[in-house]
Amino acid sequence: MYILATEIVAAEAAPGDLKRAARRVSRALEDVVDKPIADALVLARARARFAELVAALDRSVGGTKRPPPGRDNRAAAR
Repeated sequence: MYILATEIVAAEAAPGDLKRAARRVSRALEDVVDKPIADALVLARARARFAELVAALDRSVGGTKRPPPGRDNRAAAR
């Protein structure tokens, strides 16, 4: 999550809304990314921000009809 987010933030060609979503992910993880363990609340917040980033990515490439990360997608059409 963190690596993808920092790559998007650094990409000059990335749209502004995508960069904003990526910045939120990297900020949520920057204090714990190099530690072997992190508080569950920090990780939950980062996961929520990552879901927002994935949604922004979907919108930027035309979107696909699939549930956000972390959702049960076994019933989704393939």
